[in-house]
Amino acid sequence: MNLQGAAPLVILTILAGGLPGVVAIKRCYRLISAVAGLGLMAALLSIPYALQAPVPALPAMFTFNALSLGFIGLILVSALLILILASTYWQAETPLRREEYPLLFVAGILGATVLAAAANFMMLFIGLETMTLAMIGMIAYPLFRPGAEEAGMKYLVLSGMSSSFVLFGIGLIELSSGSLDIAQIIAATPADAASREMLIAGLAMLAIGTGFKLSVVPFHIWVPDVYAGAPAPTGAYVAVIAKLGVLAILIRVINLPGVSLPASVQTLITVIAILSMLAGNLLALLQDNLKRILGYSSIAHLGYLLVAILAAGTIGQVAVVFYIVAYAITMIGAFGVISVLSRSSAARDVDKVLELRGLFWTRPALAAVMTLFLLSLAGIPPALGFIAKMYIMAAGVHTQLWGLLAIMVVSGVIGLFYYLNIILVMSMKPHTDEALPGVLAISIPNRLAIAMVSLPILAFGIAPSPLIALLKLMFD
Repeated sequence: MNLQGAAPLVILTILAGGLPGVVAIKRCYRLISAVAGLGLMAALLSIPYALQAPVPALPAMFTFNALSLGFIGLILVSALLILILASTYWQAETPLRREEYPLLFVAGILGATVLAAAANFMMLFIGLETMTLAMIGMIAYPLFRPGAEEAGMKYLVLSGMSSSFVLFGIGLIELSSGSLDIAQIIAATPADAASREMLIAGLAMLAIGTGFKLSVVPFHIWVPDVYAGAPAPTGAYVAVIAKLGVLAILIRVINLPGVSLPASVQTLITVIAILSMLAGNLLALLQDNLKRILGYSSIAHLGYLLVAILAAGTIGQVAVVFYIVAYAITMIGAFGVISVLSRSSAARDVDKVLELRGLFWTRPALAAVMTLFLLSLAGIPPALGFIAKMYIMAAGVHTQLWGLLAIMVVSGVIGLFYYLNIILVMSMKPHTDEALPGVLAISIPNRLAIAMVSLPILAFGIAPSPLIALLKLMFD
């Protein structure tokens, strides 16, 4: 293996293996979180060194190029922000041991980065399962919350079913092609009809597993319950990190030389995109729980991403990654606001829409950044989400996807209702006889994390050119 190119993965592996030793020496949540943060930072800083690595001539287990390392960088940046929120979310009065949460978190990040760089189906499955198993533990971590236990059990059962599809699909692919190397399988064509049919069946099973992880329709049934039951930092992890890993491998495969989507596959993706955009936004209208709204919103946003994936050419590729960046930082920010308003020792998080009533009166700065996040999700200027949606629409116009663009506009208008309703609730005067939201002091690390998320949303929403230029380097 190319150790120079694999520098981020090597550091994360050492970190994941060393953290249990740190726990054994000293059970201190702040120490474990600090070590985890420093390790993630070291892995992030090693990416420029990894980019200078020579490309191996022979097929390898991983691909370390600008695209895969760029996604690894985005995963690590997102992980650092979520870890900051998690480090202050788990208060000392929480009735459970807190030190194991950073262990699960780092293991999940390692799995996501392995998935993002996988060049072999076996590494793809190992990365996917490492990420998933850690995520199940993080979802059900507050055992004293019935909702968290239920969410963890549901995700365990459904993700196990999804993983069985993936593993069976990989077996059929290997049986039909005699290889597990992704690039070789994509480039080669099976000689006989039986092998071709077996390969198609294997790829279809992989597509089912991918659809579950991305939570697109019709594989979205788990989303509202898992998002609502999971602790707020874990919700951000599920909404962002899990999808980044899967999208990374998906986009890398689409960008392999000679890859072109057949007409039947394009039609299938079109149908899934339409259903995801409409179902995500329509179902969100019926919710009064902020986490559920964000969950259904994520379904719609994955539908928007599929539109950009269908738009061939460089503009479509950059539009996909640009939208992923906007989606990631906006979702982290929205879940971050829920995190700072909540106590991990409580029976549930502050996630009811009506519980945000009066936030503009009690925490005007926090309400302002939450408004910015909601505007970004809705695609309203000057937030980054507006530029991201315009970029996808430009890619769609370039490839004449008129029907998809019309559905995208209609679903976007539907989404405005529930996004603006949350802003309206925050602007209402609080009742004098109820507990006001946001009365807890917001820690400096949380303020820093939310500022690091909100500033790029506003800055790149006004001047997106530097971000676009940076993302284009991933496809050079």
